[in-house]
Amino acid sequence: MKRAYIVGGILVLAFAALGVSQFKSLLTPYVGFQEAMASETQVQVKGKIVRESVRFDREANRLIFDITDEEGRRMTVEYGRAAPGNFAQASHVVAVGQAKNGVFEARDLLIKCPSKYQGETYTGE
Repeated sequence: MKRAYIVGGILVLAFAALGVSQFKSLLTPYVGFQEAMASETQVQVKGKIVRESVRFDREANRLIFDITDEEGRRMTVEYGRAAPGNFAQASHVVAVGQAKNGVFEARDLLIKCPSKYQGETYTGE
């Protein structure tokens, strides 16, 4: 009977360790532009969209645009789908993906529209 508890406990611990390691592999860290371009794994980068750089390559079906970070560095992002519905109103974007051939290839875009969440100013009237 004791042996069954020991074996069961070991199995529970082994499955817990496996679950934790799998969960950690799903986490995608936020990094800066330089680290993103050097990384060999999926990462997240946040930047301000450079409006005049936004273009859509119809032949390759890719949205291509530049983003800048807080220090003014610039990075080109390529997204293999059409622009998300609220992309035109977005000021910032979080790109999830990996750098390849000198550009950041995003698999997901998380759109940041701060004006969408600001309330109207109360005038007291």
